[in-house]
Order: sequence, then structure tokens, then C-alpha cells
Amino acid sequence: MSIDTNHSNDAEEFRKVLRVLVNGERVNVNPPDTLRLAGLNKVLLHVLRIVDYQGGDLRREQEERLRRIINMVREIEYALEGIDHAFIKLVKPVIYVPADIDILVRKDQVLLATIRLIRRGYSVLLYEPYTITLVKDGINVDLYVHPSAASLVYARGGEEFLDLKATGEYHGVKITTIERHAEVVLAILHAVYKEGIITLNDALTVMFWLNNDAVNLCARLGGCMNAMELALSVTYLAIRKSLILPYKLPISVWFTYLLTRTLGNRRYTSSILQGGIKRVGDGKFIPQLINRIMRTSY
Repeated sequence: MSIDTNHSNDAEEFRKVLRVLVNGERVNVNPPDTLRLAGLNKVLLHVLRIVDYQGGDLRREQEERLRRIINMVREIEYALEGIDHAFIKLVKPVIYVPADIDILVRKDQVLLATIRLIRRGYSVLLYEPYTITLVKDGINVDLYVHPSAASLVYARGGEEFLDLKATGEYHGVKITTIERHAEVVLAILHAVYKEGIITLNDALTVMFWLNNDAVNLCARLGGCMNAMELALSVTYLAIRKSLILPYKLPISVWFTYLLTRTLGNRRYTSSILQGGIKRVGDGKFIPQLINRIMRTSY
């Protein structure tokens, strides 16, 4: 794996973010680069709370966004009572404000789950082979049959993760989630295969929650071990001061990883090809592709 070293100033500010998250140090985060890196790494609110940041409206906005997410999670958990589901990529070892809410739902119950949410004011935004995206008050809710990016399935089966359900807590709200070792594996697969970017949020999830159960689950899934090895290498290099996160996979490497992963699941191949052809013909495809190439986080 080839790694490029970032600007020296970014390196210094990234070390500050690490000291806050790992050691709980109350460092000076007034330089905007510190907060920028925390935001790109999806750990901004955790940093703001640890250092008790009071400057401007940034913390207030983060806290308000999190409050809205918490209220929506509570509403969704109540709405999906009796439906086989689990919140994913939500409970982490760090405090962060998710961009949207992701939920695994058993295939034969996903339409019922959609109807339940529509009755509570959610609107369908997008329908794809393995995902239904709804929106309410500007926050997206993704109902996944299988964790996927468009028509490309990056985690072999939603059922396997649903079989690892657990009762968890999200900022005081009791929810149905998945076991920690399953969350580690899913975080790795999501970062490497769907986003092509490994953030500090992902790295800390690996560092704090990786265990033998996670390694064994990854080995069973097939094709997962390559992603886990990559995530471990990136995490190690970040801690060793050789790499600044987020780390973005070169687009050619990411595409090879994703294509190899998804085409390895024969039962999804036809849908993948159909979905791929449809996306290429979509007028939004080129702008979305350019955005993916240019972005530094997700």
C-alpha cells in the first residue's frame, strides 16, 4: 500500500485530534485545521465535548443535529416494533453526528417497514434493488435488505448481520442494533467497499472493538479479510504518525476492491449488471462520479 504524507501543519493538527480522542486531553482546538480534520474524520462532536469548545455556533449546531437524530431514532424504533430490524453504523465508540440513519430490515418485511414510516410522515426518496431511502425533516433514513451502494452489495447478506442482533442504547434510547464485533466488520466493509475512505471514526472502531469474534465473522463472509487487513494497516500507520486520516483509496484501487467483492456474490450479479447499466444512463451518474473522485471524506 502506497501512502502519501500530508502537509506538516495537518500532521500536527491530526496529532491533536488523536490526543483528544485516545488520551482525553483538552488541547487547544482554536486553529480551524484541527476542527476541519475532526469533521472530515466524523469525530467532531466528540472533540468539541472533550475540550469543552465554546466558540461560535459550531457546537450548538452539532448538538442540535444530534438531538434531532436521537429523536428520530426513538420514533423509528417505536414504529418498527415487531419488524425484524437493526440499526447499523450508529452506535460507535466515539460520539459523532451521523449524516443519515441506516437500518437493516428482513427482506420480506421491508415494505411493511416503509409503510409504517410513511404513516409517520416520512417520504420515499429513492428505491433501489436492496435499499429504500426515506426522508423526514431533511434527514435520510436508509432501509437496507443488504448493505449496498446503489445495486452493489458490499456485505454478503443482511440476514447474517440480523442474526447477530443485540439490544443497545443510543444516547439514552433503547434500540435494536448488532453485536459489537459485527459492527466492526460492517464498519470496515462500509469504509473500504462503499466509501473507499477510512476515517478516524472507522479506525477507532477497529482499534477499540476488534476481537476474535470479529476476525472469525470476517473470515466467514469471504472477501472481507482483505478489507480488514487494509483497515488494520491504515489504523497502525495513523497511530505510528506515518499517515493522516481520512485515508482515501485511489479510485482505481477502490473500484477493483468493490467490483471483485460484489461480483464474488453470484446471486447478485444480474442485479448488479442491470443496476450498473441503469446508473450509467442516469444523468446524475457523471456528476456523482466526479464528486466521488474529488471528495476527501463522506
